[in-house]
Amino acid sequence: MMTTIAITQARNDFSNIVNRAFNINERTIIAKKGKNVAAIIGMEDLDFLKNLEAAEDMVLAEMADEAMKEAGENISLEEMKKNFGRC
Repeated sequence: MMTTIAITQARNDFSNIVNRAFNINERTIIAKKGKNVAAIIGMEDLDFLKNLEAAEDMVLAEMADEAMKEAGENISLEEMKKNFGRC
């Protein structure tokens, strides 16, 4: 479940938003002047994202290692992360 609310409403209802993130794993998008700027998520979601990033880093590291074995121009892991929007 995902909800979008204005930042002023989030400020007034912060405790309730955090409780819903914890208790029912609700994701809340915070909007400022109509633009989504942040999110409040539960720890379960955060742990999932951390694990996903770690797995992605492993794949990118393997790709970088393979690329280093090939002749021609090489690319570092940091450059590869930039290319995949992970910087």
